[in-house]
Amino acid sequence: NWAPLGNLKSHFHQKEPIESDNSRTAPLLLCESGGDNLAANFSRELADLIIQVIDVAGGDKIPRKGGPGITQSDLLVINKCDLATAVGADLTLMKQQAQDMRRIRHNSNDTNSNSAEHAPIVMAAVKNKEGLPEIVNFILHHYQMAMELSQQQ
Repeated sequence: NWAPLGNLKSHFHQKEPIESDNSRTAPLLLCESGGDNLAANFSRELADLIIQVIDVAGGDKIPRKGGPGITQSDLLVINKCDLATAVGADLTLMKQQAQDMRRIRHNSNDTNSNSAEHAPIVMAAVKNKEGLPEIVNFILHHYQMAMELSQQQ
């Protein structure tokens, strides 16, 4: 684990180069930052795509706490939904509060507009493969878009 903000080079120590030879480079690099600091998030300068994963076992209060990971990530995954009963978490409440925190106004000039949608949220139990196809499809879709964009440049 390393700090998600600041200079990537000062935190990223690898034993082998990302480039395997002069003709091939790694097409995808996944970085993980552990911990429960909802106030921290990867800088947009360091990450092309940000997926925030929160754990149901942390309680149903987590989405309403907000923070950049909840409000600004490209995808919010609420994981370990299969544990909700065991920890007394209300999944309906978690999803609703996550949607509220992730609202996107269709017209940013209209602050009174009720016409809003939320940024993507996946309710998952990845260990049981629930929600996993949606997460993988989200990543692959954005990867494909990035590859197409890089070929145009």
